[in-house]
Amino acid sequence: MLCNQEVKSLTENSLQIAELNHILATALPSKLAQFCSVASYRNGALVLETRTGSAATQLKFMQPQIFGKLKKSSKFRALQNINIRIAAPQPKLDRHYIRRAPAVSAQNRSLIRQTADTLNDQDLASSMRKLADTLENYGKN
Repeated sequence: MLCNQEVKSLTENSLQIAELNHILATALPSKLAQFCSVASYRNGALVLETRTGSAATQLKFMQPQIFGKLKKSSKFRALQNINIRIAAPQPKLDRHYIRRAPAVSAQNRSLIRQTADTLNDQDLASSMRKLADTLENYGKN
């Protein structure tokens, strides 16, 4: 898999970001570190991503201290500036959405029961009967 140049490049990039995140976590207070991560680091420009506005504000005020701590690391020797951005919030899914499925016909439920009667495997036959019962009662609540 690592013979593929694109996969190898992505793997190396991922490992580098993980290492940079580890260094960043040691430079930040533990309560703040859980909300921050390295988004990118190129040409001396570090982009930090936070999940909340309050974390971004704290990072902004602590930027000089963070800059000094990070510059001590060999990975961040070329660090010139730190940009802070707030990650877009995760989309909220509508939990009240109910997908309606069409009812299974009586003929199909009967076929499921008939098939169950012909099976030698009693567990499978029992499951098929339960399925037919469930399909019969679907949507009646």
